[in-house]
Amino acid sequence: MNTLLIKVALMPVVMAIVTQASRKWGHTIGGLIASLPWIAGPVLLFFILEQGKSFGVQSVPGILVGIVSLVGFCYSYARLANRFNWPIALLLAYAVYFTIALVLNQVRVGLWTGYAMAMGSILVALRFWPTPAIQSVAVRRLPYDMLLRMVAATLFVVLITTLAQRIGPTWSGILTPFPVITSILAVFTHYAQGRSATVLLLRGSMLGFLGYTTFLFLQAFLLPGLSIALSFLLALLVNLLISLLVSKLR
Repeated sequence: MNTLLIKVALMPVVMAIVTQASRKWGHTIGGLIASLPWIAGPVLLFFILEQGKSFGVQSVPGILVGIVSLVGFCYSYARLANRFNWPIALLLAYAVYFTIALVLNQVRVGLWTGYAMAMGSILVALRFWPTPAIQSVAVRRLPYDMLLRMVAATLFVVLITTLAQRIGPTWSGILTPFPVITSILAVFTHYAQGRSATVLLLRGSMLGFLGYTTFLFLQAFLLPGLSIALSFLLALLVNLLISLLVSKLR
């Protein structure tokens, strides 16, 4: 099966699962579930299938650097959500993401340094996380909001993976953690349930990034010696264990 068809078939399903989970179990747990490697995992898999294991392994340091940008997006959106409506908050948070990515792309970062930077940025952001604004908001939804989420997620992933061959492993890695699911959930939550719900959702995502970052980090060690399936499975089990521990301690 063509990998492009896999992307188109997979992303709407992933978006639907994450959205329903968020609605059923609340914003923080929803954020934790959204932070699993739903997008980065398949994107890295597509990189490997299309361009080989070595390309995937070379992408890992860039992916870890990209997580710092992702943390910047989440933190800035959470801060901005308490002051602005979603279009302004989204545009400014995207600007923060790409600014951080452009700055860090000028620095040659190794695997361990990238992992330390990503984990450190997550912990610092959580330490200074904004307090949700107190507000009463009637829940509302856009017409066809589930369909809009599915289409947006699919287009993002197709675009990133299609560009991978032209932009090289470093920028491919930096774009892999682009906040596809996170930004879609943030915008729709901001619109439908207000600022407080958005801050809680993004905090849940930040907690989940601890496992997400480790999942990606482990690929640099597992992929060279194991099959792709086993590498992803073992790393995913570690990711799930970390997320479970975080959910108990939150």
